[in-house]
Amino acid sequence: MKKLLFSILLVTSFLAPIEESHGQLKKIEKFLDAGGDNIDALTKAYLSPLPNGIISGLNSGWTTKAKPTKSLGFSLQLRASVATVPSVEQMFDASSIGLEGISVSPGTSSTVAGENIRGQILTLPDNSTLTLPSGTNLPYVPTPMVQANLGLFLGTDVTVRYVPEINLQELERGPIDRFQDFGSIDLFGVGVKHDINQWIPGGKLLPIDLTIMAAYTQLNMAVNLEFNTGAQGQRVESSTQAIVTNFLVGKTLPFISAYAGVGYQSGTFELNMLGDYVIGSGVAQSTLTDPVSYTQNYDGGIHLLAGAQIKLAILRIFAEVTTAEYTTFNGGIGIGLRN
Repeated sequence: MKKLLFSILLVTSFLAPIEESHGQLKKIEKFLDAGGDNIDALTKAYLSPLPNGIISGLNSGWTTKAKPTKSLGFSLQLRASVATVPSVEQMFDASSIGLEGISVSPGTSSTVAGENIRGQILTLPDNSTLTLPSGTNLPYVPTPMVQANLGLFLGTDVTVRYVPEINLQELERGPIDRFQDFGSIDLFGVGVKHDINQWIPGGKLLPIDLTIMAAYTQLNMAVNLEFNTGAQGQRVESSTQAIVTNFLVGKTLPFISAYAGVGYQSGTFELNMLGDYVIGSGVAQSTLTDPVSYTQNYDGGIHLLAGAQIKLAILRIFAEVTTAEYTTFNGGIGIGLRN
């Protein structure tokens, strides 16, 4: 579990202090001691801001202006988004998440995005205790992305995000330092934007550009675990899907373009922890098979967005903000022609 969480932060955040996060997330292994459906409940409650933040980030930064790119025009963009986690999502009460056979001390506990303070104390059926882990003091979820935009025809352009399957590595310290492969990640997304001025009588005479767009992104991750030394088949698989639609209004000038809009976004995060995991020792030893499996849906609802692009020869500079449950800031640089 610690490698799963560390890898998610690694690939979605180049701003987070990775060493500190890894130390905090290592405590997640304790959730296995809770047993049964309690493992799902605790994992989902603690991680909840992370999928929501990733989905919000993936749903941002799909355009640089309202007007579609000219036919055969293109741009290549390097962008990053930062989804801010609302304060209400930084804490949770373990007594309200449906734990079975477990007593919970009064108070609240931090989610992964919460403060670095000790959480509630759980008393397990065998009378042992479990202290919930602290947060990372990182109330935001950054998401980097690389995408390309191409103008087609009839006032339509397409934007593609693509990351081929990449092996994730972790540095293992020892007599000989070495990198160990522990999983993989891949991403694909596509967005389409279409000019609606052309369909409005007299629309081409309007001083503003009116467009609609829709986009879909899927982020897959597989992580090989070694919770029990030498064990085989311990693995985590996750899939994040994000969907967004926007109606855009904007103005394009030779050196700058600005736009605003309204839209709707949603997404789904699925996580499965597969394999056999041995916990405890002696007569208390037991084996958990496929101990975590849950789906988390995110309905971001209606949002507002605004952004701008500055053109300096072939250089492009972008900025965008989306106001929703998770307010997201997106910015980046790129190169382009005829866009």
